[in-house]
Amino acid sequence: MAHQRRATVFLSLAVCLWLPGGAARAADPPWLARGRTGMVASDSPEASQIGADVLAAGGNAFDAAVATSFALAVARPQSTGLGGGGFMVAWVAAEKRFVVLDFRECAPQAATPERYAELAAQQSDGFSPSVYGGNAVAVPGQLAGLVEINRRFGTQPLKELIRPAAALAEAGFAVDAHYRDACKEALAVLEKSPALMLRYKVLYETLLNKGKLPQIGERLKRPDLARGLRLIAQEGPRVFYEGPVAAAIVSAVKASGGELTPEDLRNYRVLERAPIRAAMGECELVTMPPPSSGGVCLIEALNILQCLAADVGGVTKLRSKDSDLYPAALARAFKHAFADRARWLGDPDFTSVPVAWLTDKQYACDLALKAGQNPEDFGSRQLPEDRGTSHFCVADHLGNVVALTETINGVFGSLVVAEPYGILLNNEMDDFLTVRGQANLYGLLQGEANLVGPGKRPLSSMCPTIVVQGGRPVLALGGSGGPRIITGVAQVLLNVMEFGESLDGAVEAVRLHHQWQPDVVFFDGQPAADLWGALEGAGLKISDQRRGAVVQALQILPDGTLMGVSDPRRGGRPAGVP
Repeated sequence: MAHQRRATVFLSLAVCLWLPGGAARAADPPWLARGRTGMVASDSPEASQIGADVLAAGGNAFDAAVATSFALAVARPQSTGLGGGGFMVAWVAAEKRFVVLDFRECAPQAATPERYAELAAQQSDGFSPSVYGGNAVAVPGQLAGLVEINRRFGTQPLKELIRPAAALAEAGFAVDAHYRDACKEALAVLEKSPALMLRYKVLYETLLNKGKLPQIGERLKRPDLARGLRLIAQEGPRVFYEGPVAAAIVSAVKASGGELTPEDLRNYRVLERAPIRAAMGECELVTMPPPSSGGVCLIEALNILQCLAADVGGVTKLRSKDSDLYPAALARAFKHAFADRARWLGDPDFTSVPVAWLTDKQYACDLALKAGQNPEDFGSRQLPEDRGTSHFCVADHLGNVVALTETINGVFGSLVVAEPYGILLNNEMDDFLTVRGQANLYGLLQGEANLVGPGKRPLSSMCPTIVVQGGRPVLALGGSGGPRIITGVAQVLLNVMEFGESLDGAVEAVRLHHQWQPDVVFFDGQPAADLWGALEGAGLKISDQRRGAVVQALQILPDGTLMGVSDPRRGGRPAGVP
């Protein structure tokens, strides 16, 4: 286990600001819910309600988290599922400590740079071998992670927590705009050639509805996944890693050209890691360590921002003094953090990751002094992006708090489905540097610290985070959206803790993103014309692309009220328990 890392975020606030309502609204928006004894905030209304039902029936936050995750596997197949993996940061109230679990996917034993170089030389469909098909699939860790959570912290039998998801799969989940858009994206890939359509026939005929886009509100049934879930509930999770489900996964991967073996599945292990902890005024931020880059980049960027704001007296004054200064400083802080991400971060069990140095205040201030705008002034590599991701937060009346992010990487992952159990498999191998000098699915290059190798876990942007004040959790959040997760979480934290905004307003607000390469500022909404001009005046280019993070958050107010917010960008809804 890695040594616990402590860092300091030198924000200007002397205390944490927990303003119950912020600026008053006439009524709560639909993406905000309140509760007294429990709360679940996810990007699926159905999954949130299933988790809340578990809480209402006497389960704790860990029970609800497991049930919510299984439900998300049904309702958000484009983003997450049993064929993927994830990270959890949780406060265990009975033990008065944080627990961090790493159930990130890992590379099969056959995954070497030499193999992927050879595969790339043979590739004829225009895609890297790590993007689609069997060679894109890493060993799934999702189910192992849920089993570990249930074993150590749950109060309900695993089979009971699976049953609501199995019922949802049989009845069908409600199609929304996000799912319909994901179908369009996947169909655009498959329709490029008859060979691709044939190769991923199972996905095409099931989740993609045989090429006929489902209507919003239509219920899409998943009888194959229901079968898989009920088998796991009846026979136990070993069937996934050693039994018939394992055999189906190996068969599906091999049929698509991959080399994942029964031994790869059988040998998978969940890892407990020490969190990264950072002081924030009178609060403490507890977040995910490598192989996630989320915590390191989050703390480094916030430290750099504070150093850039020192001349005017802090971050709040930086924004209030001149609106032109704050977004430019924010973009610059992100550029530095992401440049370091590409250069230094990887699986800490295989490479030395200088966490303490990267999260050090003095190092942040040294970076802030670098005034150049050229990408070379910040670093030397580009970074990957994952869009097939889902985050949720859970709290219960016992004081337990869970922040959990899970993923299959790209939209619909590898496009490979393990039949007859409906397990959609990830394409996490594309989160590695697999072929030197070759860009990944998103046209981005990656660093040597993240070079593929047997048993390694790929770098991630997932950033489950909990904020503590007075010895108790007061805020939990995380997001989906690849590298935009980090910048999204950072800005929601700043909006609430530095600027005193309500949680729903903080999540809803337009956010910017800069990931160093490409050297442009992205927005997830339309920025004001004067802001656009100010950024260009500061030497920053602005992209026309409008894709941002999707943040789910949960706040525990001083009177004990639980407030859950699901980002309206994806149509999620929180569910509270009175």
